Amino acid sequence: MSLTAEAVKARARELGADLVGIARGETLNRHPPDPRRPQTPERITLEDSRSVIVLARRILTGLSRLKGSDDRHKQYSTELILADLEEISLKLIYFLEDHGHPAITVPPMHFDPPSYDPGGDSRGPLSLPHAAVEAGLGTLGLNLMLLTPEFGPRVLLAGVLTSAPLEPDRPLDTPLCLGEACGRCLLACPGDAILQWALDKARCAPHASPYGFTYLTRHLEQVVKAETAEEQLALLKSKESFMVWQSILRGVGVYSGCTRCVDVCPVGKDYEEIRDVQEEIPERTPEKETRLAELARRAEAGDRGPHWAHSARWIQGPGPS
Repeated sequence: MSLTAEAVKARARELGADLVGIARGETLNRHPPDPRRPQTPERITLEDSRSVIVLARRILTGLSRLKGSDDRHKQYSTELILADLEEISLKLIYFLEDHGHPAITVPPMHFDPPSYDPGGDSRGPLSLPHAAVEAGLGTLGLNLMLLTPEFGPRVLLAGVLTSAPLEPDRPLDTPLCLGEACGRCLLACPGDAILQWALDKARCAPHASPYGFTYLTRHLEQVVKAETAEEQLALLKSKESFMVWQSILRGVGVYSGCTRCVDVCPVGKDYEEIRDVQEEIPERTPEKETRLAELARRAEAGDRGPHWAHSARWIQGPGPS
């Protein structure tokens, strides 16, 4: 059955998506973010990845007005948004299949076991931020997070692969990130993980996933290594065990954690609603300011650092596919 891109996008918006774009699966296959560890639609399904639909749900404005980097209110509400996004994806797939086009979801937070990296660089089967750029939703920023004209980086993403031959959206041809001349994300990062057009995932991961798998294994290691049964029991009944239990129960703090780089980014029409709270950055230090100033001087001289060329397609906007 024939199905237009506009009909699919209209249905996605009816289901609750704030943004929706479409990219060609072939384009994503030709341009993996990291050819050494390709995240491409064809590795998920050869038959049903002709089109890649990228969905975005905005982060609640009230959450972006909270400053804490380890805030349970943020973590819980973010998990609810992720659950909502998954439901939107599922219902969109049923819509596609009701029109005769098999489809499959790419969950917002999903990592392939073979890609597990204890240092934090685990990856999903498809990089949704890169797919979103190809689908015309935005461009990547200094730390390679997606920036959108409407909400800056304050969105969560999901993807749908389908056999439907949908007209793709045109990628943006103007970069949204102000780069080294801004650097607010670098100044706000509690893990000092933001590089020049790159992210130190080992530094980011403990903040981005404060009660995730690494937290669980470290706590269990303490229990196992306790010298007495009394110490083991105390650890089992500790606050840390409670946090692990609560996070497993609801996912809070596992796939939702620090959003300081997201909160302080001035890109997006929505920033005016949070500017009064986030304009000042308590995490800024003289050391961070010195490092940012050096990056800005190098950029002014034409040196965008060692990672720029690798990601320039998605930072500047790839133009027509």
